[in-house]
Amino acid sequence: MTANCAFDYAIPFDIMVGYWVGTASIYSPKGVYLLSTKSYVSVFWREPYDTKKKKGKINFRESAEDEFALTGAGSAFFDSRRGKGIGKILGKKAAISAGALRTLAFDLDVDGMHCDGGAGSVHVDGRQTRPDAYQMHVKKKEDNGDFHHIYNSHHLPSPDDWHIIGPIVGPIKEKGKVTEGAVGLAVVQYFRRISYDVPEESIYPLR
Repeated sequence: MTANCAFDYAIPFDIMVGYWVGTASIYSPKGVYLLSTKSYVSVFWREPYDTKKKKGKINFRESAEDEFALTGAGSAFFDSRRGKGIGKILGKKAAISAGALRTLAFDLDVDGMHCDGGAGSVHVDGRQTRPDAYQMHVKKKEDNGDFHHIYNSHHLPSPDDWHIIGPIVGPIKEKGKVTEGAVGLAVVQYFRRISYDVPEESIYPLR
């Protein structure tokens, strides 16, 4: 693990770069607590942000529970900002356990204070609203053609704390009635920084 804390609030999304651990708590539309899950998040610049062009490519890799076969101890860490040698790392197979619950992986193009991208049936659209606050819209197309929307507000009150809150919105089917635009679930997430760099095992290309 390194102490590389050269993030820059002036570079959009850069404060998110690093290795994080946290929990997501899920609530019903009525505010009833349902469950909590633990996950690890690695965020790194696939192509470092160019301050002149105001462009870059940033990647998100999230694993549920203890899906990655590592906790950082004794693992090789990668400089998540400079991108040197990342091509070789991307060619390696991800260290994912056979009992994995899920993985969430996105590749995003950053253009100034806006980002756009996703993976497969998931599209992500986001923006910086102030140096420590972001808004993200995640749109997922279901097998039946319906779309579910996740609206997240991201707050980073300190370099080591990341709070995310927002509802899952979509066509809610209940007692034979379909309601468009209804809140299905509310999700509250809290992450704590482990390192400014990320484990090499969390750097892998989208499938």
